[in-house]
Amino acid sequence: MPDPAPACPLRTLRVVHLRRCREVAIATAAPVVVLTGGNGAGKTTLLEAVYLLARGRSFRGRKAGPMTTRGERGTLVEARCDADAPDGHLLRYRRDHHGREHSLDGRPWPPPGSVRPLRIKLIGENAQSLLEGDPALRRTFLDWNLFHVEPRLGALRRELSRVQQQRNAALRRGGGRELTVWDQALGALGERIDDLRQAFFAHWHARFQQLTAAFPFLDDCELRLARGWPMTQSLAEAIAAARPGELARGHTLVGPGRADVQLTRDGARLALSRGQAKVVVCLLQLAAEQVHRDQGLAPALWLLDDLEAELDARTLARLWEVIGQREGQCLLTRVATAADPGPYTHPDTRLVFHVEQGAVVDDAST
Repeated sequence: MPDPAPACPLRTLRVVHLRRCREVAIATAAPVVVLTGGNGAGKTTLLEAVYLLARGRSFRGRKAGPMTTRGERGTLVEARCDADAPDGHLLRYRRDHHGREHSLDGRPWPPPGSVRPLRIKLIGENAQSLLEGDPALRRTFLDWNLFHVEPRLGALRRELSRVQQQRNAALRRGGGRELTVWDQALGALGERIDDLRQAFFAHWHARFQQLTAAFPFLDDCELRLARGWPMTQSLAEAIAAARPGELARGHTLVGPGRADVQLTRDGARLALSRGQAKVVVCLLQLAAEQVHRDQGLAPALWLLDDLEAELDARTLARLWEVIGQREGQCLLTRVATAADPGPYTHPDTRLVFHVEQGAVVDDAST
């Protein structure tokens, strides 16, 4: 079990020249921070800033355009986080023509191969793409959550990528003795990765099933892990059986690189509306967070981007009640023309900021 990561609720957030936000500085020391504003006001950009600090990259694709504000030379994001230091720790992300800096108190962060001490859980505007998109998205989602309790997975995944590349090259050359070597490497490595995935998935599945009880549309559904080869075969047997097809196509067809996570009912993939898919993704994140907490990790920081979209009032209230039971800080956005927290309440405190044209123009603490 890894050492518990320090709890790092944000005390302050400063954003300079990130998309529409030319310069924003806010105090964020509250369990729930609500960012309100119209479409395109810059609310999501503030969530993106926190994501940059945690992951060193953006969750937005190329369609969002250049990261740095037009006409400026670079982007800077800084935050003070609660930790064991009297004044907290300073997290910084900076990107300009000199390169990129991602640091904690002036030191490169996180160290290579380490568990990131600032964990985040994101529910974005296209949450349903996780369920409807390529299986690689779901494998990455599974493995990222697994990595937090099994850091050795990172090295295993890198080795899997190397082995598959070498094996695919051997397949394109027609196989032979070289392919036998890579078959053995893939078989051993794949079984190790699958063992780690299966152990995590058993706990994740149990926690997910507990959470679905509050949502009738998920009655009798089943979360399943398709490991990438038949359950009736070892990976070595599956590799041997797939050999003719792989030689014909020139790439690997079985193994952990073909795994998928599926939500089913009566053996068939569950068809969901966009709102239902968002609920499912929230529950998957919540279930993973509960597994992490069971393993001694500190609470994650939650980023919720327009949770209300595509949800009726009753479903939203039920989902927020479930989310509200988690530990850890939450930053969320909602489309509103004033600093109105809407349905988002917390038993302790909350902060509400209103954003217009990339700037915070109003705040109300309640």
